[in-house]
Amino acid sequence: MGEKQVEATVIRLRDVHITKIIASPLKRTIQTAQAIAKKHNLPVNLEPSILETNHGVWEGTNATLIRELWPDIYNDWKEHPSGVIFPRGEAFVDTYRRVHIWWVDFLENIDSGTTVVVTHDNIIRALLVNLLEKELDAIWEFNLQPTGITHIAVESGSSTVLYINDTCHLDGLQANLAKHAL
Repeated sequence: MGEKQVEATVIRLRDVHITKIIASPLKRTIQTAQAIAKKHNLPVNLEPSILETNHGVWEGTNATLIRELWPDIYNDWKEHPSGVIFPRGEAFVDTYRRVHIWWVDFLENIDSGTTVVVTHDNIIRALLVNLLEKELDAIWEFNLQPTGITHIAVESGSSTVLYINDTCHLDGLQANLAKHAL
């Protein structure tokens, strides 16, 4: 399913005049960014600040097992993510801070044109609660599909969220988010 979602995203963005592509340095985001970059003859700029949250021992573990082994932390993650520290991983508030620091730097150094940022669900959530001036615990208000497109307009150092999770290009390719652990 992932490859088809990426193909659909490349087609969705084919007529957009993209001038820069930034990606998290994880394999799946690099592959997505490279597919987009190939169509636009651009390099992919890797950015460690938009790397997925370090979920520690939860990485690669299914939701059922996580709920079973760490019920309190899992429930906190779903209800109050701002206070969660993943076992042998990162505190989510630290994810939020690094994304905020990156965004401020991004705004100060942005080039004219259209930049595509390929990153992860939690990074987009952290950015959105910041831009929409919501509490960090509001991250679950957003329904985000893999390869869904969130459009943030930037002008004169100011950001406006134009839309969140556009999936018109994913007709029949949406993921079952109920199966996602994190």
